[in-house]
Amino acid sequence: MLKITAITQQLHHPERYSVFIDDDFAFGLPIQDIAYFKLKEGEEIAQNKYDFIKNELIYVKAQDTALNYISYKMRTEKEVRTKLFEKEFTEDIIERVINFLIEYHYVDDEKYCESYIKQRLRCNPKGSYVLKMELKQRGIKESIICRTLEQVNIDEFGDAVKLLEKKCLYLEKIDEKEKKRLSAFLQRRGYSYDIIKESFEYVTKNKYKGET
Repeated sequence: MLKITAITQQLHHPERYSVFIDDDFAFGLPIQDIAYFKLKEGEEIAQNKYDFIKNELIYVKAQDTALNYISYKMRTEKEVRTKLFEKEFTEDIIERVINFLIEYHYVDDEKYCESYIKQRLRCNPKGSYVLKMELKQRGIKESIICRTLEQVNIDEFGDAVKLLEKKCLYLEKIDEKEKKRLSAFLQRRGYSYDIIKESFEYVTKNKYKGET
């Protein structure tokens, strides 16, 4: 038999209670489930009851939490793990849920990566360096990011030129001060020195073509 050594109210989720079995955290339950299963501090819990709560009830709740979290927006594996951890599910339950989501392609970091890059390029173009950093922050493996960046057609030169042309539209001349400001702008966007240099040469050549 297993012994319930503590039942404590959760700090961040006061509607839920943490149940400790033999001094180790076992699972979190709302007060109505605590009452339904007749769980009390200092009393024993049968193995079959513990297994049902852990492997059926808690797992289904964790699965529902994950499915709801990804229902309105694509999420990375890391983001789902973080959400489940915040909800105080145990590592073994989290791992089961993640394996389920990956198996049925509810979570797919490669598709997320491809979708993220394409959306960025369409709505808010940035260079490969910044795209890579943003995806790393979301927990995408570097190997997946690099492979996706190679597969997606990124015209960094063309995007940098378009950004410069918008910024230079009302400028009579690009002096050194303005050039440094615009260069810093493109650097923050993740464009390399060579791309910045080439885009400046192209824009200045075409903007002031024929001027005397």
